[in-house]
Amino acid sequence: MITEKKLLLLSIGNRAGVLLFCNGQLTNYGSIRVEQGNAIYYTGKGLREIWKPDMNEDEKKLAEELKKKPEHEMIASDHIAVTPLTEIADVLL
Repeated sequence: MITEKKLLLLSIGNRAGVLLFCNGQLTNYGSIRVEQGNAIYYTGKGLREIWKPDMNEDEKKLAEELKKKPEHEMIASDHIAVTPLTEIADVLL
């Protein structure tokens, strides 16, 4: 279980880092918010396709289209994930 200090890092939007899950798996994240015991965050795929630096025009167009999609569609396409806080062991920067 993560500490309150680490939980605060997840609660602040526009922050990227690495999550360590209780099963030992690591994943990149871009924090969106914490609500109802869940972390809602951009996945590695979401970070690469939406927030990549130095995008060409086609990539910028795709990123803008993705930003307009409703959150449930972004979850279905694996650009955003929802994970119970109980499954997160640590928040790494």
